[in-house]
Amino acid sequence: MKPAPSQFALLLLCLLLPLLAQAQRGSGQGFMQRFNEATVLLSTGDTLSGPVQLHRTEETLLMELPDNTVRTLPAVNVQSFAVRGEQYDQSRERFYYDDFNTMRQGYYAGNPFFSAVPPPRRRERADTNLTRVFRTYRWNRDNDYSDFRAPAFFEQLSGGPVVLLRREGLVERPITYSGPYGYGASAGRPVGYYTEVKDNFYLGLPGGEVRPLRNPKKDLPNYFRAHARQLEQYAKANRLSYTDPRELAYLVNYANSLGDK
Repeated sequence: MKPAPSQFALLLLCLLLPLLAQAQRGSGQGFMQRFNEATVLLSTGDTLSGPVQLHRTEETLLMELPDNTVRTLPAVNVQSFAVRGEQYDQSRERFYYDDFNTMRQGYYAGNPFFSAVPPPRRRERADTNLTRVFRTYRWNRDNDYSDFRAPAFFEQLSGGPVVLLRREGLVERPITYSGPYGYGASAGRPVGYYTEVKDNFYLGLPGGEVRPLRNPKKDLPNYFRAHARQLEQYAKANRLSYTDPRELAYLVNYANSLGDK
């Protein structure tokens, strides 16, 4: 028995309310994350420690100092920073909180912290106390036709000399309604929007350039052109995904281990 149109609309509204609330939280406020602990290396060589807010849209850190003051640290004044103790976000996929410490060690013979193939993930609660590392690069904000590059924060996911980087951003998605019977005047039209976090991947090059991986499966072998065949064979033999951050970090480390591109 199909629900009456009024019952269907009520059910749809109940399902949409949490998503619409999430959209309201994300809209107009930029994208901000809080961490209980942070160590920041300034461009002067000095370090600061304390709780921090990462304002991604503004490329700025707000750090709480021991004297209860708050210091604003724009990306231009920061070399790198390490954070831990992020508030757990249940809307994120659990493996978002992967441990990238091993991947940041790089891939080379004799490294006791690195295996050639990612070990199986353990089914356990996400650990937000894992350390995350961010570095400042000059970036053209994905404008391929602009030579202007401003300092921006990127999370380091692999070793070097070519480093896998990640930036997270908010993306607005439409919620559509096709009517109780799949047709009607409003069929297919958005009835609201919700906000989710999207990962974007980049390569940090030794000279400081940032190169986007818009299609990692295509763009990564294109960059490591001399070793593209070996990289593709390695990914296939170990069933590694080009879209999973953890496995993509293994692919970049492996490509680095093959020598010059």
